Amino acid sequence: MSDVQMLESADRPCDLLWQLTGARSGPTLLVTGDLDVLAPIVERLQMLPSLVYLRGTLMVGSSDVTVEADEVMALRSGAPSEVYWSILARTAELGMISGRGIPANLIAA
Repeated sequence: MSDVQMLESADRPCDLLWQLTGARSGPTLLVTGDLDVLAPIVERLQMLPSLVYLRGTLMVGSSDVTVEADEVMALRSGAPSEVYWSILARTAELGMISGRGIPANLIAA
């Protein structure tokens, strides 16, 4: 069973916004950017029923967050839909999800 967590710390309550630990082992992907942009994207990600099959850990946080991750995806800007699909495409490239339903032009060969 996957584990979804909204995270806070006493020192910096807004650095790491969200973490999903998959049911199976795999890489850790940290997505960083402006939390105001990422918050609605996290809400959209949380509605994906297929994320229970995630391999590894997906974390979303501010650009200042310092956590250990295998891969860091730093998002500077973009439309929320583009950011959402970019995150899903990267998780597919890393083998964290199957990638079905993700536009093929977003996934590197």
